[in-house]
Parts: sequence; C-alpha cells; structure tokens
Amino acid sequence: MLQTLLFALLPILVTIALGYFAAARHYFDDNDSRMLVRLVMNFMLPLSVFSGIWSTPRKIIIKDIPLATWLLVSIIGCYLIFLVLYRYLFHTNLHIASLRAMSVADPSVPFIGSAILPLIFGDSLSAITIGVCTLIINIIMLPMVFGALSRGQSLGARIISTLRKPLVASALLGFILALLGWQMPPELAGSFELLGKGAGGLAIFATGIILFTRKILVNRVIVATVFSKNILFPVVIWALMLLIHAPSELQRIVVLTLAIPTATMPTSLAIQFKVNESELASTQFWSTVCSFVTLAAFLVALG
Repeated sequence: MLQTLLFALLPILVTIALGYFAAARHYFDDNDSRMLVRLVMNFMLPLSVFSGIWSTPRKIIIKDIPLATWLLVSIIGCYLIFLVLYRYLFHTNLHIASLRAMSVADPSVPFIGSAILPLIFGDSLSAITIGVCTLIINIIMLPMVFGALSRGQSLGARIISTLRKPLVASALLGFILALLGWQMPPELAGSFELLGKGAGGLAIFATGIILFTRKILVNRVIVATVFSKNILFPVVIWALMLLIHAPSELQRIVVLTLAIPTATMPTSLAIQFKVNESELASTQFWSTVCSFVTLAAFLVALG
C-alpha cells in the first residue's frame, strides 16, 4: 500500500519539477504560466468537471448519505472556520484568507484519491467518495471562493459573476443533468476528455513555473497551512467521529480522503487572480512532499 502511495504522489512532484526545469531553461516564464492557467480554468477544467459530474450516476450522488454528510460538513466547515480564522484572527486580506482556507479544506481527490482509494476501499465506495467530493468542491466551495475573490462588487454582482465563471457554470450544468438522470452517452465522453484530461497535469506544470519564477518559500504561514491540511484537519474529524462512535469503515474512508494533500485549485486561482502565487504554490508543493509521511501514517493508524 505504501508503494501505491509513492506512485500516486510521485507524478505530481515530477510534473512540478518539469515545470521548474522548463522555467529555469527559459522555455516558459511567469506570463506563460498565467496563460496556461487561463487555458486550464476557462476551457480544460470546465470540460473535465462537466464530463465527470454528468457521467456520475444519480444513484451514486444519493446512495451513501452518511458518507456524503460527513464529507460535506467537514470540507465546507473547515473552509469557513479557516476563512474566519485567517480573516479576523490573523487580520488577513479576504482574497488571501479564502485561498489559504481552500488550501486546507480542498484535498486532491480527483488526482491522488483516484489512485489510492480504489485499492483500499474498492471501486464502488471510491467512486461514491470521489463523486461526492467533486460535487462539494465545485458546486459549493468554488462559488464561495470566487465570491470572496471578486473585487469591489455588490453581493448580487458577485453572485452573477460567480455563476458566469466557466468552471462554476459547467459544474452546475453537469450536476443538474446527472440529478435528472440524463446520463451522458459514452460516445460523447471523448468530446470532453480530449482536452479536459490534461487539466490537472497542466495546472501542476504551471505550479512548477511559478515556483521557479517566485521561488519555493518556507515560512510560518506555509508551515501552519500545511500542518493544518495534512494533520490537524483529518485528526480533528477523526476525533469527532470517534466521539460519536461512527462506524469504523466510515471513519477510514472519510479521514483518509481528508488527509490527501491539497489540490491544484488554490494555486491555479492564485495565479489567475494574482494573489500570493508563490505562497500558494509552495503550500501545494510542501503539502504533497509531506504527505509521503503524513498520509502513510494515517494509512497505518487506520489499519
């Protein structure tokens, strides 16, 4: 299992290293990373998210209510708590606070989780978990983050602006079609996957460019965010589940899912909106590196 973990995390570090190398050899620069992220956020990722959500069977969306409830409360609750902490306790700008909170609350389930979870829990339960997390992040959390990142707009204008984002609109449309039971015809999958499948890799590659042009950082904020994501967040949820005597199998799937390192989304949004790019990219890098130890420890501790 630890070997599986290694090979699930290694592609991320290799892709970051390739982006770093490409920037060091002057093949790409800071402006190129922004163009790559613009392509990812406006075309590639919306296609991928739309296809992934639309192809999720309705029975998977509504099948496991306890699992979905724990993931929903954990992820959205974590985001809101850390948003308030960063914003009011540490007096951080709302834009920075929202991305830092997202770094803690958003596990890289579609990329790392899809490689690890099926081997531990089987295809059925893993599919439910990945589908539920995708819906929570793209249907609920992402509009909240976009709303926080909107500059100088009224609440109504923020809502309209958020709903017009390609990523949010594609997620909502896919969710509505899936919920109505209008399953995506398999013949259409290639139309969305040809460009959409490369979204994660290209976003991670752009992270490597940012890490070269802005340098890999290590400071108290990054250490605190990585510690909160990789250790504190899953431990707190595990303690709550133990406190109310949740079933052990439910504990395992929820805690391991939340212990997955942070996703590429906070970094991509940081690049797109020009908000602390080097900090968010460094957070993603160190969260992935540290997860070789932290995720392995959770695997062992949860049996």
